[in-house]
Amino acid sequence: MCNDVQEQIRQALLKCATGYDIEEKEIILDKNKKETGKVKVTKKHIPPDIKAIKMIDSMISRGKWK
Repeated sequence: MCNDVQEQIRQALLKCATGYDIEEKEIILDKNKKETGKVKVTKKHIPPDIKAIKMIDSMISRGKWK
């Protein structure tokens, strides 16, 4: 597997293991279901994933996490 792809996978796994924040955007509609031109932005925190944490821990203990 290409080193760039491996690094992208490693970073994605680390992101899942540590948690991260996202913004969700929703277009506001009026009562006739037409766009009002307004956008509602909601910030959410995605908590750490225990499976990702366990996988990284396992890889560290086997010496395969760089």
